Amino acid sequence: MILLIALAALMFSYLLNKWMLRLLREHAAILGASIIEEILKTLPAYFLNRPILHVHFLFGLGEALYDFASGSRHSGRWAAVLSIISHLVFGAITWLVLSKTGVIYLALASAMVIHGAWNYFILKGVNKDKKG
Repeated sequence: MILLIALAALMFSYLLNKWMLRLLREHAAILGASIIEEILKTLPAYFLNRPILHVHFLFGLGEALYDFASGSRHSGRWAAVLSIISHLVFGAITWLVLSKTGVIYLALASAMVIHGAWNYFILKGVNKDKKG
């Protein structure tokens, strides 16, 4: 069941993120992806009483495979590693806030904010390096 949740989250995230890219352009990764991905990873796991951290890890692994396959040899490798680590961190934040507060929507919002900040940092850092 955990694998199915992660695969469904990956599939729907991919489709919704493509749509958001057309709608929000460069802001899609910061605003859209962080909200969409966190909802699709967390809520099904929570409501089906499955380990949230495991779903986040498998999602990160799936995203890592995509990053590795679609990126250059060097950037794809690093993007893959960062996908796994970052989604584990987002899952850990969700789990930690949920375990301390018992409020899923607060846990979800916390992960969304951190995920959006991470995407902002990565996008602005990458663009800065490309310009310089």
